[in-house]
Amino acid sequence: MAQKIDNQTYFNQNRTVSWNNPPIVVAWKFSSAENLGALLRVCDNFGVKQVFFVGNEVDYKSSKIKRNATTSFNKVEWCFVSENDIWDALPKMKIAVDTTSESIALNEYSFNEVNHPFCLFFGNETIGLEDEVIKQCDKSIHITMIGNSFSMNVVQSAAVTLYEAAKQCCN
Repeated sequence: MAQKIDNQTYFNQNRTVSWNNPPIVVAWKFSSAENLGALLRVCDNFGVKQVFFVGNEVDYKSSKIKRNATTSFNKVEWCFVSENDIWDALPKMKIAVDTTSESIALNEYSFNEVNHPFCLFFGNETIGLEDEVIKQCDKSIHITMIGNSFSMNVVQSAAVTLYEAAKQCCN
């Protein structure tokens, strides 16, 4: 019969996959410090090394970010960057995670075809990504939903997207 073991022990014993080129995550104009922290935690779960928070107009309290990020607060490299400065800091391949007239369903997108570092953009909790940001990206992908709700929390969408990317790219 299986015996319960703590997560840290399990993952330390069974960590066999890793990214060749982990994605960079950009959180565009998030309005909730709690979501910033939760995003750091999800990114840490999936081996993302770098997160940029862009265009934030809210006075964030690091304690709210830290509370939701837990131990990931110090494990993922993250910083706040202006809208103008972000573009020079990113790799060539930029992918918007938002529904557009040309977006590709996440389950149909091949991350394996991107054989160099890539960046995933996640938009504001209410309005998503602005058109100008989507135009700056090389591709846009969306998460197909089969239920009655047409939207998902931004951190949940990051978890789903990073899971699919990791499933395809990690060895």
